[in-house]
Amino acid sequence: MDAARIERWCEKHQLSFAKAIVLSGVSDVTDDVLLAALNTVKAIGKTRIVEKCFDTNTKTDFVLVQTSATVTGQTLPNAIGIPGEAGPWPLHVLPAVTEFEQFQAKLLSFLKSEGKSIADVKGLLNPPSLDVNAALVNAISSLVDKCNAAPPDTQSYRKLRMFSGVRPTPSGEDEYDAWAEQTTHMLEEWQCGDSVKKQRIVESLRGPAADIIRFSRAQNPNATSNDYMQALETAFGTTESSADLLVKFRSTFQIEGEKLSTYLLRLDKLLHCVFRKGGLQLSDMNRLRTEQVVRGALPHDMTAMRIRMTHKLREPLTFSELLKEVREEEDMLQGRNDTKSAVMSKAVTSVTTSSPEVKTDPEVERLKRELKEMKAEMI
Repeated sequence: MDAARIERWCEKHQLSFAKAIVLSGVSDVTDDVLLAALNTVKAIGKTRIVEKCFDTNTKTDFVLVQTSATVTGQTLPNAIGIPGEAGPWPLHVLPAVTEFEQFQAKLLSFLKSEGKSIADVKGLLNPPSLDVNAALVNAISSLVDKCNAAPPDTQSYRKLRMFSGVRPTPSGEDEYDAWAEQTTHMLEEWQCGDSVKKQRIVESLRGPAADIIRFSRAQNPNATSNDYMQALETAFGTTESSADLLVKFRSTFQIEGEKLSTYLLRLDKLLHCVFRKGGLQLSDMNRLRTEQVVRGALPHDMTAMRIRMTHKLREPLTFSELLKEVREEEDMLQGRNDTKSAVMSKAVTSVTTSSPEVKTDPEVERLKRELKEMKAEMI
């Protein structure tokens, strides 16, 4: 396989040329055997098989391998294998490329995408009198990288809800907890630079909340989007510490007559408050939520009983997965109760309509008349 094909193969999988090797002539061998043979060469470090390509001429496979160490033809053997068991297989690497050659390749790629040629910038590259030092090469290389890189997330996006910090909350705005929870989630989802994230936060603020960010930016011009959120948390969030909120979370129990799904929503709101305060890691949220449902749910809640029986047999569920299971269980139990009530109501109606009319006992009627007459005489 020639160098050009190896380059295209590496570019397809976004591999660094300096950390990629290709084995040829591979056939009838498992990946485990290949990795065992590769591990015998310490100079390439840890390896990962990326892809295999069938060679129609030799009826064997080319194997693209990613290495953790930088490799060159001088540091590697000509072939790799396990003596007496498998191989050897010829090894191919790309020739070492100098920093200037890398820059030149990037520049040519950029010019091609812009519909230009070397002749259009001949005055920049060819004159020997021009002192193109390393700093200038690095600066232009960085500029070319930025131009060739994927554009930032400038497409349309769902704007954040408005928040001002005014009490009571004006119509059309969110309370702080709801706004902060949505914003924290969106900051993690947006694929854009921090400056764009800060702009989007500021767009959603007005009144006292906007003043807080203006003061924060005046004190620290280099403030990040996380700094903005921390300033708003300090001004409008709960004054309880993360430890206090975690204790409050641990002390939250299901109320008599409350559905488990409603209790789960209350728990998750508290859990996100603890997370925003830095009291726990994101990876621990599912475990803590499940543990508190097991501890805090009513002992006679049928849905909670099933969770208590199965929670140790599987990984903790996410909030969406747990809520889905709880609601499905509640709907099933409610359906059973509704069916049972309808059957009982129908049975009572049937008995009432089919029973004969109760006849009055004449003796009882006579006693009632005598009692009525005695009351009249006493009056």
